[in-house]
Amino acid sequence: MLHTLTCRTFSTLLCIFISASGCGKPESLIHRRSQFLMGTLVEISVFEKDENIVQLAIQNAFDEIQRLEGLMSTHIPNSEISKINQAAGIEPVPVSPEVFEVIDRALYWAEQTDGALDISIGPVQELWAFEGDHPSLPDKNTLEQALSKVDYRKIRLENQTVFLTDKGMSIHLGAIAKGYAVDRAIYILQEKDIHHAFINAGGDLKTLGHRPDRTAWKIGLQHPRKPESILASFSLSVKAVATSGDYQKYFDQDGTRYHHILNSKTGYPVIGTMSATVITDTVMDADALSTALFVMGAEKGLAFINSLKNTEGLVVDQNNIPHLSQGMENLADFSLESFKENLSH
Repeated sequence: MLHTLTCRTFSTLLCIFISASGCGKPESLIHRRSQFLMGTLVEISVFEKDENIVQLAIQNAFDEIQRLEGLMSTHIPNSEISKINQAAGIEPVPVSPEVFEVIDRALYWAEQTDGALDISIGPVQELWAFEGDHPSLPDKNTLEQALSKVDYRKIRLENQTVFLTDKGMSIHLGAIAKGYAVDRAIYILQEKDIHHAFINAGGDLKTLGHRPDRTAWKIGLQHPRKPESILASFSLSVKAVATSGDYQKYFDQDGTRYHHILNSKTGYPVIGTMSATVITDTVMDADALSTALFVMGAEKGLAFINSLKNTEGLVVDQNNIPHLSQGMENLADFSLESFKENLSH
C-alpha cells in the first residue's frame, strides 16, 4: 500500500512517497495539515499516535512560520524588511536576531557565488511584478535605472542593524527566508518531542528522523515541464532539499517565457535553466543555493556545488537535459528512470 503526497502544479516542486509497510495501521499515525504562508502552500506531516501532542506541535510549527513571515515579508508594511527598505539611504534599522542571521547568510552566499544570489534584487523584482496578478515586461530604461540600485555589497550589517547605503535600494528574502522558516519549524517539532515528520513549503523540504518503519524518506522531484510527472527520485533522512524552477511564476509573451528567477547583472530572467535542485544540511542553505545554482547554470553552478561539503545538486537545462553533481547518483535509491520515460512520450 502506498500513500502519496501529491505534487502541486507550480507550487510544490517536491513530493514524498510514504510506504505504509510495517507501520500497523498507518492511517491513524499520519497527521497532515496545510496552510498558505510565505506565498506558498506549507504542508506539515507528522507521524505520532497521540493526537493532542501532534496537533499542538503542528500548530506551534505553523505559528513560528507565520511569526517569521511577519518579520521578513515585503508584503507586510511594518515588517523588519519593509522598515529596512523604507530607510534605504537614510539610517540603519535595528532588527531581530532571526532577520540579522538570514541576511548575514544571504550575503555570505552572495559573496561565494559572485552575486548569483543577490537579495538586493528588490527594485528590479518589483518592476516585473511576478508577485501580482499581472506580471509584465518592464520598460528597458526603467529596468536599467532599477538595476543600478542592485548591489549586495551595499548592504551593511553592524551591531544588530541593517543599512542599505543608497536610496532606492530594497532587499527581498524570497530566495532564503522560506528555507529558514522550515528549519525553524522542524526545530519546533523536535522541541515538542516529534520524531518522524516532514515539512514541504512549495519546494523547500526538510525531513525529521526516518519513516515510522525506520527506512529513509523517498523524495520525488517534479518534472519541469510535466507537473504531474517525476523528474528523479531518491531516499534520504535528516537532510534538506530545495528546488527552484522557471515554472513557478512566469508569463509568456511573443513566444518567450519570462520567469521570476532574475539575473542580478542583467535584470532579466535567467536563460538556459529549467530547474535546479540542491540537497544539503539546512533548508536555508538549500533554498539559497538552488537559486544560485539556477542562475549560474549547469557547468559553473555544479562546479561550485562540487566544491561544497555535504551538498549535491541537479540541474535541468533548457534542452531538457539533466546534469548532476559528482555525488548525486550516490544518493540512496537515486533514479532518473521516470525522467527518461517521460522524455520518450
